Amino acid sequence: MHYGFSKTTMNEIAEDIKITKANLYYYYSEKNELIRDVIVRLTDEYREEEEKMVAVHVGTTYELIIKILELRDAFVRKYYMLHMNENLEWIKGLSMQDFFQCLHDRDVKALFEILEIGAEKGEIDGEHLYETAEIYVELMKSLSLMCNISDIISGIPNQDRFDEVLQKQKLATKLFFNGINKK
Repeated sequence: MHYGFSKTTMNEIAEDIKITKANLYYYYSEKNELIRDVIVRLTDEYREEEEKMVAVHVGTTYELIIKILELRDAFVRKYYMLHMNENLEWIKGLSMQDFFQCLHDRDVKALFEILEIGAEKGEIDGEHLYETAEIYVELMKSLSLMCNISDIISGIPNQDRFDEVLQKQKLATKLFFNGINKK
């Protein structure tokens, strides 16, 4: 997408991927459908990488979650305009809200499964793991949103914010796992 979703036309997309407009419209009568499928593909690609990472990980749950944050950071850096535009006007439709809720639920489920393994290993308390996963996912997304809000409003990306987001997410993860109480 040259200028973001709202300014890129279906004609420009057809030209970029070298198919006719008729073929593009045959498969995608609306741009939101195309965007949704692109997001699904990228999310599946990310999830596959995450699952591989989880399968071979031998350290602590905390170390695994830090690695997952770094993986997500790499994907966000690569697909920044897609990430930035998640928060814009085009997602206000009910079908897109349901779609993003489904993606959110997948994130929570994946983290819940990681936390279950951590609880089985005795690293973390096994109570309220699903709720813990929900809160953690929402916390990470909130930190990302707050760090990027000016970019979202202006529509002008500032890729310098990646380091800030990742640093805050890592610190929040450390607090989440270790707490702030003196031991």
